[in-house]
Amino acid sequence: MTVLVAYASELGSTGEIAQHMASRIAVALGAVECRSVEEVDSVSGYEAVIVGSAIHNQAWLPPAALFFTRLAPELAKRPVWAFNVGMADALPKPFRKRGAALQQKRLRGFLPQEVPLRGHKIFSGVYQPEQMPPPLQVLFRLTGGQFGDLRNWAAVDAWTDQITAQLAKPASPTSGNITP
Repeated sequence: MTVLVAYASELGSTGEIAQHMASRIAVALGAVECRSVEEVDSVSGYEAVIVGSAIHNQAWLPPAALFFTRLAPELAKRPVWAFNVGMADALPKPFRKRGAALQQKRLRGFLPQEVPLRGHKIFSGVYQPEQMPPPLQVLFRLTGGQFGDLRNWAAVDAWTDQITAQLAKPASPTSGNITP
């Protein structure tokens, strides 16, 4: 089985998560490619696709959104999972849970309806102070916001392992749209 892990990453965190996932899947399934969405012209050579994008301003990065739009007919013919990397865990505690739920709902709305996802997950990424203006840095910290590498590798591994297990099973005529 050949799997594509494609990603759109602005500052590198999403790309690192995609590479990590690809390496983990390769151990179990063999043929896995990890590429930027901008390098992918077709998904016809892949039996499954995982697409990740950083979140900026509560939206997929434009290259990732374009990837889905451009390749929707091909993506609709194979199992597809999606993940996003954002800052929900960096938010002040009172806003984290609600922020994550709002992100999940809004981000799913960006995807073409003709591409059913087997699963969609949001992970936290790396959030550094220099990514926001100094006055906002102070306000962010005063309200309980966190900077740093907030990636939860155990959560990434668990979700990757779920995908790998689904891909390792032989397809059945009743297998449908599974969302872990």
